[in-house]
Amino acid sequence: MKILLLDLGKKLRGGQRQVYYLARRLHRTPGFDPLVALPGKAPLRALLEEEGIPHIALPSASDLNPLNIFSFFRIVATQQPDIIHTNDAKGATLAALAKGWLGEFKLVHSRRVSYPLKARSRKKYMAGDALVAVSREIQEVLVEGGIPKERTSTIHSGIDVERYTTEKRHGPLLTIGAVGALSSQKGFEVLIDALAILRDEECIPDWQCLIAGDGPLLQQLKDRADQQGISRSILFLGYRDSREVLPEIDILTVPSVDGEGSNGVIKEGWASGTPVISSDLPSNLELVTHEHDGLVFGNRDARELAACIVRLASDPALAGQLAANGSETVARFTDKVMADKYMALYSSLLS
Repeated sequence: MKILLLDLGKKLRGGQRQVYYLARRLHRTPGFDPLVALPGKAPLRALLEEEGIPHIALPSASDLNPLNIFSFFRIVATQQPDIIHTNDAKGATLAALAKGWLGEFKLVHSRRVSYPLKARSRKKYMAGDALVAVSREIQEVLVEGGIPKERTSTIHSGIDVERYTTEKRHGPLLTIGAVGALSSQKGFEVLIDALAILRDEECIPDWQCLIAGDGPLLQQLKDRADQQGISRSILFLGYRDSREVLPEIDILTVPSVDGEGSNGVIKEGWASGTPVISSDLPSNLELVTHEHDGLVFGNRDARELAACIVRLASDPALAGQLAANGSETVARFTDKVMADKYMALYSSLLS
């Protein structure tokens, strides 16, 4: 079965890692023949090359660049895939165009954000034979946007748990942490406001906060920390692989405020044996069970987030139990589980 995976992302973020995990699993499974189409300068390319996964470069990351359209149509006509599987919004546009002109394949779209479906996006998603949401919330959004329910399904994103270590590098300070793009949906301003509340707490040990990630809100977040008088307690690390940072973190916070898909940082926290605190976005609640494998606080509620941090800092037994349970929960969200579900979907489309 020939599978053409398409991703036009220019950075290596959660969606691109999912493409890598899926392509790797397909490449290792008899009966599946994957090919990844991606921009020539995409960092995902290096991961594919390390695994020997076949891939082909597109001229740009644009969905409507005429040269990109021509190149992709030529790839489709030459390779004649059984399935084209898109993994980002621009890729969905490009593949929908190919479906209209060269429709001798089944088209699968994966959608990774929970924002409402825009009217102009509906047409490209309607071109899909199957639409995969990475959370039940996103599946509901697709149906509410007019996509027939029978074409939709939910397959949560997965991680390779073997890439993470549970060994910790504890320092002299309690280390609170967060990992992710410094963009509005990740809610890091809520974390900074919560940390300002912690400044006046006397029942927890001295602390620091590590924020790993880059993005357009870096200076705004630094300014907010300075205004709150806690800039000396927060280290903005820039982009760092989560595997480098998680061993240093005692409490992992996931304060995302909207648009979340199937949060990879939560799973990475579980895989690294780190207690997790997350906001109560519906997609996060599909993963975290409050007081079992994490603590949950009200979305945008900095005071409640601060209280959760105090609770874990003051109760090592609870923190340890949450981490232990998280290590069991993450087994349901591995890259293997995710890829096996996609392979079953592909087979059903061609049966």
